Parts: sequence; C-alpha cells; structure tokens
Amino acid sequence: MINVVDSNKQYFYCINYKDNQKDLCELEMKAIFGFIPDNQLFVTTIIIDPSRSVFIKYRIEVNYQENSLESLESKVLSDQLYMDDYKIIYLKNDFDITYEERLNAMRKIGFAIEGKFSLANPKVELALTKINGSWILGYYKKNDNSWVNRKQKPHNYSFALDVWLAKVLINIAVENDFTKKIVDPCCGIGTVLIEGYSIGANIKGYDINPTVVNQTKQNLKFFGFNANVECKNISDIDKYYDVAIIDLPYGKFIKSHSNNRNDVIKISRNISKRVIFISMTNINEIVRKFGFSVTNTCKLEKRSKFSRFITLCE
Repeated sequence: MINVVDSNKQYFYCINYKDNQKDLCELEMKAIFGFIPDNQLFVTTIIIDPSRSVFIKYRIEVNYQENSLESLESKVLSDQLYMDDYKIIYLKNDFDITYEERLNAMRKIGFAIEGKFSLANPKVELALTKINGSWILGYYKKNDNSWVNRKQKPHNYSFALDVWLAKVLINIAVENDFTKKIVDPCCGIGTVLIEGYSIGANIKGYDINPTVVNQTKQNLKFFGFNANVECKNISDIDKYYDVAIIDLPYGKFIKSHSNNRNDVIKISRNISKRVIFISMTNINEIVRKFGFSVTNTCKLEKRSKFSRFITLCE
C-alpha cells in the first residue's frame, strides 16, 4: 500500500473525525499527505487508498470538473464516455444542493454515459458532487473499514491500544516511506504490529513476557501474518530502527516490566532515530531531560476513561 503522486490528475478526499480526534487526525494527514487540510474536503495530486486511514471516508479521482451541470453533461457527451455495469452516486457535502437538484444531476449525467448500469453488482463506481460551485465527476473509492474486523482476535487485553489508534500511529510512523524500519519494543499482544503488517510496513516487535509473545504470534497468525516478534527486554535490543512506537507502561502494568517508564524513555534513544510515545500524562519535560526534542504532542481525550498523550520525538 504505497502512495503515488500523479501530477496529471487531482484526487478529491473527504475526511471525518470526532471532536476529540481532530489533532490526531491532523498529525496523520501531515504524515501521509505532507500537509494539514484546511477542511474536511480537499484536493491533492497524491493517490492514497482511503482504507489506509480511519479518517478518510472516500476518494474521487477527478476525471471531470466543470462550473455548471450543463457543461459537465456536454463534456461527458462529447467524450462519448462508455462504461458497462457502472453505478453512479451523488455524494453530499457541506456545500450541498437540494434533493430535487441531486436527482436531476444524477439523471442528466447517467443518461450522458453510454453503456449499461448496475445498481446491485457494479464493476465501476462513479461519484458526482458539487463543491465551491464546481461539479466533479470521477471514479469513486470508499474506505472499506476493514480495520474493524481486526478488533476480534484470539487474545485481547483491556489495556491494549485501540485498533484504530494503532492504525493511526503506524501511518504517522511510516509517513510515505515503506522502507522505514519500525519497531514496537513493548508490543504486548501485537495490535500495532498487526496494523503495521496490514499496510505493508516494515515492522518488528519485542516483548519481555514470553507468554505475551506467544499470544502475539497467535494473533499475527490468525490474520495471516508472519510473526516477526521476539521475547526480549527493550534494554537488550541491539538493532537500530528508524521509528519506535512505544506505549509506555503504566499503573499495575509497570510491575510486569523490569524497566519503569523513565528507563524505557531513556533506553529508546539507543534503538531508534524517532520515537512515538503513548502515555497517560504529558511527558514533554521528561523526554527532553533524556535529550529528545519534541516535534509534536496531542492529547486524546476519553469521556469515560483516561486520556492518552501522543508525543512525537527525535
């Protein structure tokens, strides 16, 4: 799953997030697109599979963009656009038109396309929308939300990272370089590893607990991934990685590690160039004491549970 830049085409994206996820979404968008979108609808030349991100709802390849519906209809007719077993949908947005206008637009463009349509089993899906006065028509790709299926696995722990959050962290770590060597030195049951493998990331995991490592291997096998995980203390890791993702131990869980939180932070400098820390409190001052520079921090509020801080360090 690799991003490509196509300077000859533009791609229209729609992102969505909960209020408490805005800062985290912006971190991910900056990582995978190289910029923070001004709003939830934006256009770029970067091609990305919407299913890579939990925040991207869909993508439209902008094949046509006209200032009026009549111009769009005329252009489609002049191109003699032909498709068999196609389906066309209208995507509503904040700049939306009335229901009657949507039906009229669908009817006009639908009749302008030659070939047979298929509502039940389309081979091609097209999307039509209007934004900022422009009509857009193009190939439609929706987020399949397959990450939801990975919530259920043979072994789960209540204190493990949420699957969606692990997916976001992987995207922030990888950015657009899938050759990066990524490590989760305290991988637990492998949630981050699973999400890494799901997008083709080059990732390895370690954990000090042999029982947990065995359960991680079972979880990875359950989803069809080869288990690149070892039973090893973070202080014994002798390889150097581009990025480390570390969910810092907390509460009673600290007792199951021979290293406390500060030790883990200190040691992480020896195994990775960049580190993404997940913690229960703001650790900016702590990581700076160990020589890190903090490039970004965001707080993920939880209504009924504790909050998490995501800290990006170099």
